[in-house]
Amino acid sequence: MSSPKTDFSRCRVLIVEDVLPLAIQYRTMAKALGVETVTAASVREARNQIGQGPWHAALVDIHLPDGSGFEVMEALVTRWPHCAVIVVSGEDSLDNAVRAAHAGAMDFIEKPVEPDRLQITLRNALQAATLSARVEQLEPVQRSQFHGFIGSSAPMRAVYSMLETVAQSRAPVFIRGESGTGKELAADAVHRCSNRAKGAFVALNCAAIPKELIESELFGHVKGAFTGATADRSGAFLEADGGTLFLDEIAELDINVQAKLLRALQTGEVRRLGETRHRTVDVRIVSATHRDLHAQVQAGRFREDLFYRLYVIPVDLPPLRERGDDVIDIAQAMLERYSREDHKGFTRFSEAARAALLAHPWPGNVRELINVVRAAVALHDDTVMQVEMLPLHYRDSHEAPAAPAASGTPHRAAAAAETPAPAASEDAVAAIRPLAAVEREAIEQALRLCGGNITRAARALQVNPSTIHRKLASWS
Repeated sequence: MSSPKTDFSRCRVLIVEDVLPLAIQYRTMAKALGVETVTAASVREARNQIGQGPWHAALVDIHLPDGSGFEVMEALVTRWPHCAVIVVSGEDSLDNAVRAAHAGAMDFIEKPVEPDRLQITLRNALQAATLSARVEQLEPVQRSQFHGFIGSSAPMRAVYSMLETVAQSRAPVFIRGESGTGKELAADAVHRCSNRAKGAFVALNCAAIPKELIESELFGHVKGAFTGATADRSGAFLEADGGTLFLDEIAELDINVQAKLLRALQTGEVRRLGETRHRTVDVRIVSATHRDLHAQVQAGRFREDLFYRLYVIPVDLPPLRERGDDVIDIAQAMLERYSREDHKGFTRFSEAARAALLAHPWPGNVRELINVVRAAVALHDDTVMQVEMLPLHYRDSHEAPAAPAASGTPHRAAAAAETPAPAASEDAVAAIRPLAAVEREAIEQALRLCGGNITRAARALQVNPSTIHRKLASWS
């Protein structure tokens, strides 16, 4: 499927490149998309231009006459957080690529730059940047349910707004999130909010289908095309014609099938196995994975050209541990549902049970929470779900209240807490980690959990994004 035509006439691209022929080449490529372009040949010139924004995308060379392109990136994303930065370098350095990703770059391209690659990347960057800006301008969606999602936390309200916004575009959507966060629900919401809602929504889990059958599942086959093909099969693309095709766990797709999927996306045509006729299809693609797909590309396990066809508008689903009281809202909804189904009397959770649910880290996310409530309802019956009815490890995740003070000394526990502890041994003191090491570990963990998104990581850590940029620069 060819990429949809989008009007970028109001978008502005900053090109930071000190080699004049390359700057002209990049400017020509960018202008082909209809954008306004401005060039800068040094860090000083770039800093002067940054204040003349807004900037929707930027091409930034790393090596500049008066400094590093990373300095430009820091100033650019601090002033214009929705600007999508593409780093260009003559050195294919893994360290530079990792540093660019940590600094918030959307992509890292090695020189010489292939025109098609740059235009696809720039188009994707502009679409993502403009949609992100539109979502932030929207009033937060005030609701507790959204096309199967339950919860009204700030991260989920942002997700609801993003899904509604991207649904209006034909551009491919890429959903990122841990297992159990609801990626298929998000894909279905995009479909339901779009003008394709009357068409079919077809979901295909690439990890659940044997490698030898995935091509048939995608494109279909005719009777006798291979052993076991006892009847004609349409395939996911033909079934989703006029609607939406959701490719879950796309990172697990066999490398040989990736080439055929890429061709189908480029041409808008598919051919069933055992058939010579090509059929034209109109399908909107939504894909997802819990893996780092960019790392899969670098490792050679996923085609780079297919990556840029699918990774156009990213949508991040937060893990359950970051959704606050949504845990209780989801658990309560499931408690009522399964109580009705099993003819049980449960109506609510006790305070201790609620505390235990909130204290648990939920590595399996919403899927894990649903299973916990389902099991508890099946094994017990009452009007109130007590903490004792939850599986042991969920009860243990909630810290028990402090033991009551001895009779006649009601403040003994408090007094004991205020009494200095005896000095620790030298070995224990030596095991204390330096504050700088703890700080670095916290920042690196936040970046991993946020997929390298510095703005999101900074928000979670409650610091300014420029703080993380400075730390990364000092560690390099």
